[in-house]
Amino acid sequence: MVVSIIIVNYNTAGMLYECLESILDNLTSEIEVIVADNASTDDSFSRCIAGLQNRKIRYVPLGKNYGFAAANNMAARKATGEILHFLNPDTRVSGALDADYASAAGNPQCVYVNPLINRDGTIENGAMPLPFVGNIFRWIFRRQKALRWYKGASVIISAENFNKAGRWCEDYFMYAEDLDLFYAINKKGIEIREASAPIFHYGGGSSSKKWSAVERETLVQRSTRLFYRKNSNMFQYYAVKLYYLLHYLFKNPRRIPSDIRAWIRSFGKGQ
Repeated sequence: MVVSIIIVNYNTAGMLYECLESILDNLTSEIEVIVADNASTDDSFSRCIAGLQNRKIRYVPLGKNYGFAAANNMAARKATGEILHFLNPDTRVSGALDADYASAAGNPQCVYVNPLINRDGTIENGAMPLPFVGNIFRWIFRRQKALRWYKGASVIISAENFNKAGRWCEDYFMYAEDLDLFYAINKKGIEIREASAPIFHYGGGSSSKKWSAVERETLVQRSTRLFYRKNSNMFQYYAVKLYYLLHYLFKNPRRIPSDIRAWIRSFGKGQ
């Protein structure tokens, strides 16, 4: 069974090259790698074309920056594999991933999500509750009943289930598209399993280079609001935001004055 590894690139400097090297050096599964480039202005894409010519890799220049979701969908349409692995370019993989591909091939009805290992060795990618008030309370009191979502840095899914879930929602340019995808996966009753192979996630991808922290937070809020308008209502947005603020302030009481001001200011962002 062929696994199509799909990577969307935009100005990731040398990280894409190192990601592709780790794939070629460590994986023995039958794979194809599709690298879709959102019109990078650095040499991240051209460097790989020049230095990593391999029959397993297809380079797809998109001509302009379509955003994360649309670029992933474009690449997925070119994929020939029955299993799709959506992978961030600021990651490195190990040979342990072959076992996850075998699990996905044997259980195509399931979606697999890899744990992400940060630079300092901490695990980043744990399950999170879908951010609706009722589901958060289920998460607190009856976690096994809560609906989960994960960051989209490494998602292994059958092509059939990817289409069943509606693909990546192209209403999002960046941020919250993984939240939306897992919401759709849960709605369709598709089982989510945590994979065994760690993915080394170095972070610092394209968004950290293009936007300041303020601009990035504004885009996060805009995308989050879009998620609620599309799938629920704005009451849920404000209620969940208030819950997380109170939870954070309870854990960090000394920061209450400054954080309340920041939270109030955030209401005006992302319109």
